[in-house]
Amino acid sequence: MQDRANRMNSQQITFYLVRHAQSANNANPEPQRIPDPPITALGIQQAHALASIAPELAPTHLYTSPFLRTLQTTAPLANRLKITPFVKADLYEQGGCYRGYRIDDRTPEPGLGRSQIESLHPNWKIDQAIDQSGWNKLTSYENLEQARQRAKSVSKWLSEHPWPANARVMLVIHADFKIRLLESLLEDLDIEDRLGSVINTAWTTVHWTQGRCKLDRYNVHEHLKPHLVSS
Repeated sequence: MQDRANRMNSQQITFYLVRHAQSANNANPEPQRIPDPPITALGIQQAHALASIAPELAPTHLYTSPFLRTLQTTAPLANRLKITPFVKADLYEQGGCYRGYRIDDRTPEPGLGRSQIESLHPNWKIDQAIDQSGWNKLTSYENLEQARQRAKSVSKWLSEHPWPANARVMLVIHADFKIRLLESLLEDLDIEDRLGSVINTAWTTVHWTQGRCKLDRYNVHEHLKPHLVSS
């Protein structure tokens, strides 16, 4: 066990934190938002632009949130990279899947069930935590502190998972949860105040080495032409 820990501390693991492409909720005012929207026509272009440069990043592992918008963003990546994605239940956006836009009137929705995801992507790996009733097990809207606790759990998994040497792990996630994850990985709860808006399909690079994480590049979206940029 100690030998494995020493190897993990001596090698560098790269994490790419990618925000999904533009969703219908991003494009619409809050009263028109729905629990689990697809990506827009602009989002489709963004996703394919991201996939076109993904080989340059050379990820070895591909994980995605179970929301429809992240699945749709991940599909072109998987096709281009020839990597089978893993749909991980706890990578969802802060708040979970819910209906309603007022904080005090947000009702949890179940999200996609296992068979629904399988019908969309038969060959993808799906977290055992996702069953037929849907991936969202929250009984109420997830608040900031709960999201931070979930981010700590995900960062613990990232730092303790037995990745192969020099793995490059890409996670297709969400704007707010990306910030929560950076707070946890970098052990800096004030980092949000120093970061700008998270661009759709932008990635942030974090290196894990010597038992610590270091932010390399934030919100990179050079794959997007100006007319494709959205947040």
